[in-house]
Amino acid sequence: MGKLLRGLIVFVLLIALLVGGLYWYVQPQTALDLTYTDLSVRNKLTEMLASRKLEVELSEPEVNDLLKKALVTRNSNSASNRGEIEITGARFTLHGNELIADVSLLYKKQWRIGAVLQFAVSWQEPYVTAVHTGTRIRQMNLPLEWFQLKPIQVPLNDYMPKVAGIKSITFLEHSLKLSLALKLR
Repeated sequence: MGKLLRGLIVFVLLIALLVGGLYWYVQPQTALDLTYTDLSVRNKLTEMLASRKLEVELSEPEVNDLLKKALVTRNSNSASNRGEIEITGARFTLHGNELIADVSLLYKKQWRIGAVLQFAVSWQEPYVTAVHTGTRIRQMNLPLEWFQLKPIQVPLNDYMPKVAGIKSITFLEHSLKLSLALKLR
């Protein structure tokens, strides 16, 4: 009976160490939030007039802010995102038409998890759409069945003046180049 009790105690301690190690492993490595700055259309139009081209370039920090705003808007409008996993912080990095997001997640409102999400980015008027293609926690890739984020859509035409619309988007290494067209009535 004493050996069985010792074996059970060792087993419980091993499980506790495993759970503690897993908890430590999934913790976020950096503090992230969802604060953003609204895109200044006036500054972009001034740049466009100075260059005399119907093109505007959005920098990586501006794209980061647009995507954070889309996440915040979606979280506030959707009760389903208040379920098991919630994104509490993000930092987006562009690599052409691929997007990498360092994120802080909150699982069941109490477990903090740091992850890296991969997205494929495309332009389908009127949205820039980021489709979730993979998740990694440190060096471990998770199957998409475990965590699949709905596509993030940013309506870029909402930031344009009424007389201009987006004709096409070119995905550069760390920015987006918007080619604009005038809407003549």
